[in-house]
Amino acid sequence: MTKTKWGLTLLGAMDLILIVMHFADYFILFLKPSGYLIPLGINIVVLSVIGLRSGFPKILIIISVFVSMPIILFYVFMILLLDNNYTKIDSPYNRQSLVIEYRHATLGETTYFYNFYKTMFGFVGKRLDDQSITMMIPARDHPFGIDAEGALGLGNENWITANAVRFFTWQGMKDVYLNSSQSSFDQDNTKKVIEEFIKMDKNKEDGQTIKVNGNLLTIRYDRLSNQNWIEVTNKNDKGAIPRQQCSRIMPNKEQGFYVLEECTHQWEYPLYPMTE
Repeated sequence: MTKTKWGLTLLGAMDLILIVMHFADYFILFLKPSGYLIPLGINIVVLSVIGLRSGFPKILIIISVFVSMPIILFYVFMILLLDNNYTKIDSPYNRQSLVIEYRHATLGETTYFYNFYKTMFGFVGKRLDDQSITMMIPARDHPFGIDAEGALGLGNENWITANAVRFFTWQGMKDVYLNSSQSSFDQDNTKKVIEEFIKMDKNKEDGQTIKVNGNLLTIRYDRLSNQNWIEVTNKNDKGAIPRQQCSRIMPNKEQGFYVLEECTHQWEYPLYPMTE
């Protein structure tokens, strides 16, 4: 096999592997910050060299490179615009790690975006599609000095099992599962519990409790005034929402959260996402 055929074979194999990995949500992690810029550059260089060695007119090769440059520059612009950052946290249980991709966008309010990748050896990562987190913080509620890392609670995370990491985020505790089936089950179960609790609150079932994101929610009902409310408590005052009283829990489809409303310290608190 000639050098030209070897070059085309290796280049085709590289491209095929990257395409298959992309559609299977697997990624070579060291390529993530620059996207597919390096493979695109390799393709242009290798094809140009092969074209020259094969006797292609130089003018056609120059035109091809010139035409591809705007596409490359646009791709670079999109990468810079997204401004993704990456960090890795290692599991204390085994060689498994969690890679976090995060960025933010500000337009009146600040929205933080987080994607997660599980990896065994830090080279190839599997994207956890159903684990992505988005947090929107209104300008009026935005804590001074908080950034994307602070909003997620990076540095204070806790591996609660070998396949689950708990983050103490600005919007409460959020668990990221490296096992997707476990994640879906726990999320669906929590939503069912909250829906049932909302029904019990409407029926004024005094003393009924649930625990969500480190907060213990208890229905209180005063028969004399015929008033009911939700008491929010947490162990050692370390819950996601400060100890206080709220009037009710309501599903807020605009925010995409079950929301505690008319609370003592502020009007509302996001309690738990309605969808993931």
